[in-house]
Parts: sequence; structure tokens; C-alpha cells
Amino acid sequence: MIPALIMGVNTNIYIIAVLLFVGAYEILFCPIIGTIVFLICFFLLRSNIIEATQSFLIAGYTVAVEVSIHTYALGWDSGFIYFMFLLPIVFLLNSTWKIWMTLFFNGSIAILTFVLFYICYDGGGAHFVAPETLSFISLLNLSGTGIVVFVIMLYFSRTINKKDESLIVANIELERQNKEIFAQNQHQQTLVKEIHHRVKNNLQIISSLISLQERTVKDKEVIAVLNESRRRIQAIALIHQKLYQDNKVDRVDFKSYLADLMESQQQMTPNVKCQVEASDIMLQLDTAVPLGLIISEMITNSIKHAFKGVDSPELQVLLVNSEGYFEVTVQDNGIGLPENFNLQSPLSLGTEIILALSDQINARLEYFNDNGAKFNIRFQEQPFSN
Repeated sequence: MIPALIMGVNTNIYIIAVLLFVGAYEILFCPIIGTIVFLICFFLLRSNIIEATQSFLIAGYTVAVEVSIHTYALGWDSGFIYFMFLLPIVFLLNSTWKIWMTLFFNGSIAILTFVLFYICYDGGGAHFVAPETLSFISLLNLSGTGIVVFVIMLYFSRTINKKDESLIVANIELERQNKEIFAQNQHQQTLVKEIHHRVKNNLQIISSLISLQERTVKDKEVIAVLNESRRRIQAIALIHQKLYQDNKVDRVDFKSYLADLMESQQQMTPNVKCQVEASDIMLQLDTAVPLGLIISEMITNSIKHAFKGVDSPELQVLLVNSEGYFEVTVQDNGIGLPENFNLQSPLSLGTEIILALSDQINARLEYFNDNGAKFNIRFQEQPFSN
């Protein structure tokens, strides 16, 4: 906008010269006042007192008033009307105008141009000027308008080129930063995977140490406790194994986890038919670990207590996503739950673990007999926490 104001001052100086040339001293005040208005807008704009849009509207309507006075004074053939057509051109170069402002400004300029045409087209101006001089002035004004349009287009072309160059430089820098961020992200993912790998290995070492300790123990109850502890450690280790094997380092492919868990159980108890039906669901680590332990405890309870006297034991785990909730069902075809069974009054460490971990993930537990014992776990994904 500042270059446009400077050009407006120079144009008014040119108009003053034209008016002096034709002796129209009575309207010299018009370009002089216009020059003062442009200079005031210039300094206000440089001082950030007004915005560029406000400055343009003031300068634009000042030009419209000047053109009207000059055209009325010297006549339509003087060619001052050419300067009126500059206003929409400069206005539309700014793409930030609101639609109503665009319609109002350009509409008002169009109406003013039509009024001047109606008043001045067939008659001479208030100040007499010889036809040859008017033709000369009209040619000057047409040339001046063309020069202004050329300068405007040249200025905006250079401005756009500079912006393009700046965008290219910015894009290059952004691409470089993106590559750095990508490399850092890849490095962090590698580190996280390595951490999960080491956690899994450390848990396996602990499991192995428990196995070694088990060999030195003769008490069957102690051996059973050690086996239960080892099984729980292995259930957690399997979670970390899935994390470093998959591409997602912060979420667990729980369908794959259940398949591995049931396959491991199938190998340990080949007489029990183990099945998994699950949707493709990714769970956060804070949800996956407690849920994995809950399911592991339920599977173990079924293996321990459900299949006495059952010829073809079967164990099934289902995982579905239902209306924003996840539902896990662990079901066997065993003898079913005893009549006095109450999960809220746990009689073993396993049921205490199930209750505590269910509370941890805000899960709702249901259990009943349906051709065997059936446990249903309903929960929502927990908010991610660092």
C-alpha cells in the first residue's frame, strides 16, 4: 500500500502540472488536498496507526472525488476518467477483502462513473479548453494510466516472485526439518522398541530364574505359587514382545496377542481345544497389560477348575468392538460356576488380581453359567498418558 500512496502523490503532482498548463487554477486545490491526504495516509500507515485496508479506502475514495471534479471541470474528453478504472484493479489485487466490501466499493465506483458519464459525456467542462488541448491531455492521461497499470503489475509481479522465492526457501527448510524430525522419530521408535525388547528379555530371565528356583523346591504348594508367578510374568513379557515386533510402539495388536496367548496355552494343555475370535483392535499399553493379565487369570482358572470329568474340553476367547466399548468374553464348556460363586468375595490371589486390574481399566465384569462358565469384560479405551 505504501508504494501505491507514493504513486498517488506523484500522480497528483502530474495533475497539478496539467491544470497549470490549461490554466484551470480554480481547481488546483483538488490535487493539492489529494496529495495531503495521501501523505497523511502514508505516515499513519508507516506508524501502524491505520491498517492497509483503511488506507486504501481513504485513498481510493479520494481519487474518485478528484476524478469527478477534474472530469466535471474539464469535460469527459479530458480523459481523467481513465484513472477511475485503476481503483477496481488495485482493489482486487488484495484477496483479503470480504465479499460485502468488494461489492460495496466496486459498486460505488461503477455508480459514480455512470453518473459522470451521464452528466459530462455530451457537454464540455466548466472550464473551457481547446479541443486540440483536450485531445493532448486525454492522450497524456491514457498514457499515465497505462504507466500506472504497468508499474502496479510490475510491482506485484516482483512481490509475488519474492514471495515465491521465500516460499521455496521456506519449503526447503521445512523439508529439511521434516527429515530431521522423521529421523529423530525413527530413532526414538527404535529406542522404544529396544526398551520393550530388553524388558521382555529381562522378564524372560526372571521367568527362567523362577524355573531354576522351582527345581530346588519340594513343597507342591510353593511350586504351584512359583508356576503362577512365572505364568503372569510370561503374560506381561508377551505384551512387550508384541510391542517391539509390530510397527506401533505405543499400541498393542491385541488380536495377535490373544492368538499367541492361546497358542501358548494350547501347547501347555493339548487336551483342551483353545479358540480365539477377535476383531483387529489396537490397545494402549496401559490397557493391554492389565487386560492381558485378567484374561490369563481367567484362562488359568478354567484350566484348573472347569474340566473335571469333561471329555472334550474347550476354551474360547472373544474380543469385539461394540458401540464404542470393547468386550472380551472368556468361556469354557466345563462344569460351570458353583452356586455360591461371588467374584466380589475373592478366595484366591487370581480373583483378587482380576478385580484389582478390572478396576484399573474401569471395566465392568459379568459372569454366569452358559453351558459352562462365562466371563464378560466390558471396558473403554483409557486416555493416553505419558
